[in-house]
Amino acid sequence: MKHEKKELHLSNKISRRTFLKSTALLGGTAALTQMSCAFRRLSEEEKLEYTLNEAENQIYTVCLQCHTDCPIKVKVLDGVAVKIDGNPYSLQTMNPSLKYKTPVKQGSHFDGCICPKGQAGIQTLYDPYRITRVLKRAGRRGENKWMTISFEQAIQEIVEGGKLFSHVPGEENRVVPGLKELYKLRDARLAQQMAADARAVAKGEMGVSNFKRKYASHLNLLIDPNHPDFGPVNNQFVFMAGRIEHGRKEFAKRWMYGGFGSTNWYEHTTICEQSHHIAYEKITEQYKEGKWGGGKHHMKPDLYNSEFVIFFGTGAFEANFGPPYLSNMVTEGLVSGKMKFVVVDPRLSKTAAKAWKWLSVKPGQDAALAYGMIRWLLDKEKYDKRYLTNANKAAAQADNETSWTNAAYLVHLEADGPGKLVRASEIGIGGEHQFVIIHNGRPRAVDPHDEKHPVEGDLFFKGKLKGKEVATALSLLADYARKNTFEEWCELAGVDSRDVDEVMWEFSQHGKKATVELYRGAVQHTNGYYNAQAIISINLLMGNPGWKGGLTSGGGHWHEDGSKKGQPFNLKAGLHPGKLTPFGHKLTREKSHYEESTLFREAGYPAKRPWFPHTGNNYQEILPSAQDGYPYPIKALFLHKGTPAISVPGAHKNIEILTNLEAIPLFFACDILVGDTSMYADYIFPDTTAWERWGTPHTTPAYPVKSSKVRQPAVEPLVEKVTVFGHEMPINMEAVMLAIAEK
Repeated sequence: MKHEKKELHLSNKISRRTFLKSTALLGGTAALTQMSCAFRRLSEEEKLEYTLNEAENQIYTVCLQCHTDCPIKVKVLDGVAVKIDGNPYSLQTMNPSLKYKTPVKQGSHFDGCICPKGQAGIQTLYDPYRITRVLKRAGRRGENKWMTISFEQAIQEIVEGGKLFSHVPGEENRVVPGLKELYKLRDARLAQQMAADARAVAKGEMGVSNFKRKYASHLNLLIDPNHPDFGPVNNQFVFMAGRIEHGRKEFAKRWMYGGFGSTNWYEHTTICEQSHHIAYEKITEQYKEGKWGGGKHHMKPDLYNSEFVIFFGTGAFEANFGPPYLSNMVTEGLVSGKMKFVVVDPRLSKTAAKAWKWLSVKPGQDAALAYGMIRWLLDKEKYDKRYLTNANKAAAQADNETSWTNAAYLVHLEADGPGKLVRASEIGIGGEHQFVIIHNGRPRAVDPHDEKHPVEGDLFFKGKLKGKEVATALSLLADYARKNTFEEWCELAGVDSRDVDEVMWEFSQHGKKATVELYRGAVQHTNGYYNAQAIISINLLMGNPGWKGGLTSGGGHWHEDGSKKGQPFNLKAGLHPGKLTPFGHKLTREKSHYEESTLFREAGYPAKRPWFPHTGNNYQEILPSAQDGYPYPIKALFLHKGTPAISVPGAHKNIEILTNLEAIPLFFACDILVGDTSMYADYIFPDTTAWERWGTPHTTPAYPVKSSKVRQPAVEPLVEKVTVFGHEMPINMEAVMLAIAEK
């Protein structure tokens, strides 16, 4: 292939004064030398040969301007990133993409697409407000008065503690606890033993007095010996992350959990899309060996083959995972006539403007509309009966289905509503790990994963078994959907029932190639989980999971922690000598039942603050819990790129907490600039941007091919370099963690 050489002519000049001003915070001489050369060449009056399409001037890496993590290539001139484009070898940014066998020298002349935010990575990388050295506050928290100190001094002070702010009026004699003081429990074997017994105490299987006798010589390691289920003093150190990516996430968890021994590691998921993840996880969980698990957190329509899609709030053209990829597929389907789509959204979004129908739902009433759709499918008998009848894997395989559901499984009806699934052992027809269906009027035991004996069940049954009221799961869903008429559900949702009726007639004509999609919009409400459950149930009624054009979990990836089958270095199962076992209730009480705590047995109802047994990463609960000291006070907070002072409801209250020296005695942060929350920190460490570091981001489930992305540095980091464990490295989150470990 012959390529013509292109020429670039730029006449805009950058004055020396403007350039010096913009680089004042970028690290001085190094940044000035590096950038001035590139900008001088770009601003020359004479025409230049366009060299950015040459392979040697391009670095392939991965964006992080949003969570889509698009593969990109950064075009570099004299060591400076001057242009960002999409990676032509990736379907996410060029669809169809170049074949992998295409030589890099040839591929360098093709640019994939990338959104404006991705191209603006240049501005983020060279933001004039970036910090490159460690800052220590020179005034009270939040006054935004800073002084620069050495990395080594900052680590020393954070680890050792002491009168660190004697230079600040009012804090002359305040003693700040250091991390060394909190790193109490260090014996791996002892931690494992105490963890097991603390869990027993929490459940009431072991008395507190017995625990105290057994560990009499180690009670000083605990936050409160009268409450062993609070865990060790180590738990008073909290890590709080905003957008932390895979690779970094696994590293930070390893450091905090197995290294420091604190159970308090958090990321921002609950203020992002947690209800979406939990809804999918619970609706796709499998029952194996006496436990529920293995559910998928995220599924997407197969947009390459979908014929009809209802988007609940998550638009392909301005949101989702993400515009460079999804807009390509949706536009192709729209232009070719192969796909119609509907948008459910209170506002007329960009995606809604291109939709076949726009349903302007009331905010938060997504479930009402979904139940109206469910009632329509049930009343018109447009659901997939054959798919729903299959009660185990063998039955699904016999019908050439890719999955099966528990629609025909029997559920106990309790006084306050539906209870647990009926077990075969309860009515004497099978084991405790088998469920029960009704087939031709007779109960039958069913093993969900049995591949040899197909079992089908009646979908609508209500009656008594062994004197107890039972009903099938699908009949319970139908009862709830029929508590209102179709028109009443539509009225609750604020949409015209005639429009919804027209949508459902069209939707039902496409069978397994009709899907319903949701993400953040429908779930960021107090009823978000239930909105999601209702919406996902429409896909199950259509029998579309795993089918072309239906719901898909994507191609997947090879996990960076090495835990997937066949990978040689499993970081989760080993390769961590001296690994501590973190234990105790988390500060946010997530993954814990209040009834399984010493606090419950001591104080009963009500609890001082809510407990959250079914969720994780409860971001908005961290700081209020620290303020209340419930279930225990904290001593140190490490914030990584988080923004709780602006990103959560009632964020102004978090500012009061962050400035409270008693609630949070030590507060240090790591970020690329002084942000709206890190401005309240005692210390701010600089961090490397996505274009300066390594990472292993995951792939969206909309991507049908198994793949793993690797983020690599495209330019030399602008931050100061330090030596940790004998190795030179740029200051960033990893360097801070390693330096603390070394100290």
